[in-house]
Amino acid sequence: MSADEIRFPTLGNAIAGRLTTGAVKGLLALAVAWLCTWFISVDATFGKLVIALIVSFVVSEVLGAVIERPIVVREYRAAPGGLGYVLLPLSASVLIAFASAFAVTGAMDAAVLITVIVAVINTSEVLWLRSWEPGPTPDEERAKFQDFKAMTSEYFAEDAAEIKRQAGHKARERYYKKKARGESKKHGNEGS
Repeated sequence: MSADEIRFPTLGNAIAGRLTTGAVKGLLALAVAWLCTWFISVDATFGKLVIALIVSFVVSEVLGAVIERPIVVREYRAAPGGLGYVLLPLSASVLIAFASAFAVTGAMDAAVLITVIVAVINTSEVLWLRSWEPGPTPDEERAKFQDFKAMTSEYFAEDAAEIKRQAGHKARERYYKKKARGESKKHGNEGS
């Protein structure tokens, strides 16, 4: 595989990335659930709500990565966009949230609360990231990276030249100091 060839993340990498964002969304959902329990009475303990949130986010993020993978491979883009790419994982997360919350808590009101929280947070993520819009193609990503490299090397060209000049100067100084020490040793040996 050449250095310029675009490689898509493996399914394991996609799952790890989804779990990382799921952890952030889960913490946010946990805070929202805690606030909601102050105003809404549910037939479940807060501990059960936490377990339901953890289960729903872990399962929905793994399943979301599995659902997205064929779309990513077919479209040959890391972020292909489109309604299928957005709605399939979103609807799966809502269904999983309801099922896991009801299974853990056994209470319909707790399951509805968890489902609404998960739906709002995941919908907010979709709207914020505008996931329905297609991302760049591999060629566009490569061109953007090459432009960035050229801009960076141009921007730091003076600094790099100064660093090279200073390194050359220090190397010469060390050489001449070493040479001077070597000659003084010769002169010291001749005098004895």
